[in-house]
Amino acid sequence: MVTMLNLDEIDDLFQSKKSVKKDGAGDGKKKMIKIIDPKRAQNFTILLKKFKKTNEQLLDIVMNCDKGNEIGLDMWEQLLRYIPTKEEVQQLNDLDNDEDTLASLNRADRYFLSATSIYHYEERIKAVNFKKKFDERIKNITPKIRALIKASTEVVKSDKLKEMLTLILGFGNYFNFGKRGNAMGFKLETLTKICDTKSADNQLTLLVYIVETVEMIFPELDAFMDEITHVPVAAKVALGELKADVTDLQGGNRLLIKEVDHMQKNPTLKGASVFQQQFKGFLKEIADTMTDLEQMMGDMKKKYTIATSHFAESSNVEPETFFGYFNTFILQYTDAKDILVKKREEEEKKKRKQLAAETIPSGASTPNLRSPSPLLSTPSSPIPNELIVDLLPSLETLEQHDHDLLMNDLFAPQADTKEAPALGVGTGSMRRRRKRKEQSSAVSNMDRER
Repeated sequence: MVTMLNLDEIDDLFQSKKSVKKDGAGDGKKKMIKIIDPKRAQNFTILLKKFKKTNEQLLDIVMNCDKGNEIGLDMWEQLLRYIPTKEEVQQLNDLDNDEDTLASLNRADRYFLSATSIYHYEERIKAVNFKKKFDERIKNITPKIRALIKASTEVVKSDKLKEMLTLILGFGNYFNFGKRGNAMGFKLETLTKICDTKSADNQLTLLVYIVETVEMIFPELDAFMDEITHVPVAAKVALGELKADVTDLQGGNRLLIKEVDHMQKNPTLKGASVFQQQFKGFLKEIADTMTDLEQMMGDMKKKYTIATSHFAESSNVEPETFFGYFNTFILQYTDAKDILVKKREEEEKKKRKQLAAETIPSGASTPNLRSPSPLLSTPSSPIPNELIVDLLPSLETLEQHDHDLLMNDLFAPQADTKEAPALGVGTGSMRRRRKRKEQSSAVSNMDRER
């Protein structure tokens, strides 16, 4: 059937119309030449629009190192992110320098092409950024260095802190008598775990007990925090970041000195004169600051090393960790004081209610609202100043019999409890000591009867 059709006739009648080009008609717009990565070019074009200036105006500001302060620091930082790479510069230099080629470039490419004609374009951008950010960076760096210097000096020289640590070591040696007692010192990390040691009835922590001991017997130690006031700030300093910031600042200063010297030796270079005007005087202004900064860093390293060594810690330990031990103890000590205050308020409130409900006989004395424990009512001589000594004698000023009974009653471990975390009680030694005391008391009674 198909063979019977006139295919030639069908082709003539129903073929598609051919498009005919007219003389002078082109293929449309010329294809845009793209040098920069499309995404990078798009982002940079958006940035250029924010300046609200033409490429020529912006490049003129760069050439003159923004001597009129026309652009803010944030925009200079953005320009620093869009420095032409070596590959981009090479491709731009390979382009034909004619009007048709330039017209085919997008705005980002045209800016980069013009930027390559500015001598030391990248160095100018970096120099302006360094100058505009200098004061802010110094204000950020200097307080951190000073805090580390002062905190390192404070923890070494503070007498009250030394005596507080002596008292804590004395408690630890007493609790661990017969096991790990008679220690010459303890790791600073232990300071953060004292609050985890609880009394047998779980109603009192060792830290709260220490706070009460300090208030009643060693009140002068309660002000130990006043002698280490820079510790909280030092505990927030990341030493690695601080060193990196100082190194970057020193590197920027050296590069600027080198560039100013280069421009001074080549005064005929385009823009050399204005570069010297903008930065030669600036370098003189910051010279003393940079010298002070380097000296402070050296002083900080020395004092921090002395402090870590004084407490038998590694010199590589971060200040966040080293001073963090002290800072955590300060916070926990403050919380323990608040707990003790609330506990006393509750006890006194309870006793006032009890007194109000009772009839007090005429002439009878009012009951004492707060009877201090035997341990806390015993006067004591000052704690020895030296930390690295046998510290059990620091507790011998207390009446030993009452002290033993009180400590055993408060902090004797329960049979079903886990081992105390930091300053646990030596149960066997306490039982033996109590038994010896009972036997000694019995012998004394027999002697008196005779």
